[in-house]
Amino acid sequence: MNAGTTNDSFLRDNLDWVARATNWSKFSAAASLGVIHKGGFENAMSILQPYLPGPGGSSGSPYAEGGALYALGLIYANFQNSDTLNYILNALMNSSQSEVIQHGASMGIGLLGMATGDSNLYERLKEVVF
Repeated sequence: MNAGTTNDSFLRDNLDWVARATNWSKFSAAASLGVIHKGGFENAMSILQPYLPGPGGSSGSPYAEGGALYALGLIYANFQNSDTLNYILNALMNSSQSEVIQHGASMGIGLLGMATGDSNLYERLKEVVF
């Protein structure tokens, strides 16, 4: 209904519902921001900052962090953005064996890197997955 509109008022009006989400529901709630803000490149990092892993962010939940990394991939899907791709790759490499963060980062990388033919991306993913 709100895909690509940047209208996230439902989530903002229902923060108590979002706060009660656990595990994969939290992942999905964070990832839904990527669907809502698809193509909204200029505000992507600031909107997702509370959920992203690392300095200046970190929700404390690997599910929210993984979902936010996937959301970045959804926002930038099929658009080349090396800064965002490097951010997600760094998050993947620093995920300290959290499979949930690895899951979200891998899907985000897949969306950002689709059709690039970049064998380096494949090799970096393979290092983590295998």
